[in-house]
Amino acid sequence: MRRYQSGVPNAPFSFPGLVFYWRRLRAENPDVVIVRGVTRWFCRIAALCTILQGRQLVIYDQEDARPPAWSGTWLRRAVFQRLGIPHFTSRLSSNLDPVGAGSAIPLPFGSPFEPAQIGELEDRPLHWPPRILMVAKYRDRKGHSLLLRALATISASSPFSVTFCGEEATKADTAFCQALRHEAQALGLADRLQFQNNVAHDGMTSVYASHDLLILPSRTEPAAVSPIEAAWAGCAVLMSRDSGTRHYMPEGPAFDFDPDDPQDIARAIAGLVARPEDLRLARDACFARISSVASDEEILRLFEAFVPDTAQSRRRR
Repeated sequence: MRRYQSGVPNAPFSFPGLVFYWRRLRAENPDVVIVRGVTRWFCRIAALCTILQGRQLVIYDQEDARPPAWSGTWLRRAVFQRLGIPHFTSRLSSNLDPVGAGSAIPLPFGSPFEPAQIGELEDRPLHWPPRILMVAKYRDRKGHSLLLRALATISASSPFSVTFCGEEATKADTAFCQALRHEAQALGLADRLQFQNNVAHDGMTSVYASHDLLILPSRTEPAAVSPIEAAWAGCAVLMSRDSGTRHYMPEGPAFDFDPDDPQDIARAIAGLVARPEDLRLARDACFARISSVASDEEILRLFEAFVPDTAQSRRRR
């Protein structure tokens, strides 16, 4: 229900009617309401109704766990902390100091797969030559062209294939894909590149299973989900070191790169595809890391520890 005209889906200025939402929330009668930050108007309406109805509000954003003091994120969180409202973030942090003013409690994204699926995907055989995958919207900031240029620098010494997987829903998307095909041709990678577009989410399992290394050279990505899915599916993962979900993967430069530097991207790729054993170890390391920080049990433990009423209600049931 738009209250502000915008051609952007899920626009920040679109929101439901206040009376309608108030009544619907009353009818649903939840104990806890989680909103995805408070910078979008539809989240603000949910937060306002939740507070006025006396329900437990949890704010779950995608910003730094420890933002700079007096920044916009720091100030928003500090205000809600004064109101006794917990603030979570999907970003993990290497800083284990106690949460202070303006900070948020890291609560990672969970696994998209069932436990049985995870076991099957983790144990799947390694493909060789390496099959590289990039899952992202067709936008300049995602870094498709940077990845092609990086791969071109190691193509003479490393066998591989690369798949771009995204949504081709508009003429702009189609033109973007066509431009990538032309660039691959100019770089001598045309025979190594393929596209798998418009895959339904429940079909992504087979996409991940047919690849061994996911690369996401996206710039300023607040919360990249495809690396998380890929790691749970048994892939090795390389991503921009400034990505919001970078800490879901193992520490160290072997698993990240500077997204503005094709040479650094090439360095990281070459380190994992030199030998089958190197790629196998990287796959295992990514799976071990994400299993330790983002398992269902770990997420439930973190959530219940900071929302006591939820834990007590669950135990009573």
